[in-house]
Amino acid sequence: TDPMQKSQEMQEVKDDFNIQASFLALVQLLWQVKSRRASSRDQIYRSSGTTVPDAMLEGMDEMFELADLAYDEHKDGGIKHVLNGMGYNLLKHDTTAVPGYLGHYIAINADQSEGKRAIIGVKGTSNLEDFLTDSCASAVEYNLTNPFYEGGSNTLRCHEGVFISSQRLSEDLLPLIKNLLIPSGYKITIVGHSLGAGCGSLLALLLRTRIPSLQDNDKLKVWAFASPPVLDLDSALACSPFVTTVVNNCDVVPRANVSPLIVTVRLMRAMNKRLKERDLDASDFKSTVAFLNKIREGTDGEMLMSADEFISELDNALERVELNDFDHLYVPGRVVVMYDLWEKEQRKLEDQKERHQYDFINIVKDWMQRLKDTEVHPNHDAGVIDIPTAEEAVLCMDGTCKALRFIELDGRLIDDHMAPQYRSSIANVLSSRNAAKKEIFEHQKP
Repeated sequence: TDPMQKSQEMQEVKDDFNIQASFLALVQLLWQVKSRRASSRDQIYRSSGTTVPDAMLEGMDEMFELADLAYDEHKDGGIKHVLNGMGYNLLKHDTTAVPGYLGHYIAINADQSEGKRAIIGVKGTSNLEDFLTDSCASAVEYNLTNPFYEGGSNTLRCHEGVFISSQRLSEDLLPLIKNLLIPSGYKITIVGHSLGAGCGSLLALLLRTRIPSLQDNDKLKVWAFASPPVLDLDSALACSPFVTTVVNNCDVVPRANVSPLIVTVRLMRAMNKRLKERDLDASDFKSTVAFLNKIREGTDGEMLMSADEFISELDNALERVELNDFDHLYVPGRVVVMYDLWEKEQRKLEDQKERHQYDFINIVKDWMQRLKDTEVHPNHDAGVIDIPTAEEAVLCMDGTCKALRFIELDGRLIDDHMAPQYRSSIANVLSSRNAAKKEIFEHQKP
């Protein structure tokens, strides 16, 4: 990246402008788009990839449940009991809760008539120690023992905290994998949610550098649910043969990096410009009163920019961000993005308006309160707000797809990260896909 361009990007984030007013105005605009022309947003997701092949979705629900088990908070009992019920025997369970170290388990399938499979489940963020690991998000360059793919480099850039934790985990697991699982003929699947997903991907990458046979893509796979951006562009793309990342709707964590932040700040700047043009920038008493009155209009008020203008601003912001910047990280591998249709939400909002139940100010207040009260990545179902879940899915070739390159300021950006929402979305996507196949089959009957 041009150093001048990089300096300009960072300056845009730091430059003084009315962040609060621009943020609220952007949220209001997005709600207006949702209530008036939701298809504009849905098209961003549709155009971000292609239809997910049925074979790629096969087993996704089981892989998520195995990832979820790493939290060891299952309603049906302890991890050993639940694994037995799923047809696996527990070999090892580490409940480490120290910053920089990862809780994890290893299990093997009980019925090996169709092959031997070992599961490595890596625990996600559920406490302060895990959050400290998440927070070490600097992009740092590391040297590898060997390239993790044929013809690759011996260096990569990655999320500092996740790499350090994954490196320690790989050293811990290497003897067992190298001396027991591989000689015994086990294929290995690594699963994780949130921090566990990012660490699981880097664990697989590191194991491929130490055990050449694992570079056979059939012998080592990763299912990464809600992974944060952890790798530089080239490394993230090179993970495609063995890593599948799954993203639920507007989950903020897979977008938690410098590049989406810059794009979102540019959208806020575009809103700030519109506010200034109309003396709504809250720079003095008069404009503050006018701005508050504007916000109180909710979705019924005049839009500060049309849906087409918003999409144009988004495209311009994306074009100005260099993909291969040193500080920009991406989710690894192939990416399945599950998404809910805003068009469906639009119909709901229209119904709420007819019954006089829709109040934008209260919705924003409720959203901010939930951001304040939400636990650090809770895994349990209790207390989770009943919100819509995804019903459609798109296969994005990688983490550079348009849907993942900006932070979608929707009230669900935190809720969509939680394990219960992933579970519901996966169930809905698979159910919708099965219903579609059944309908096709019925039509094809003679």
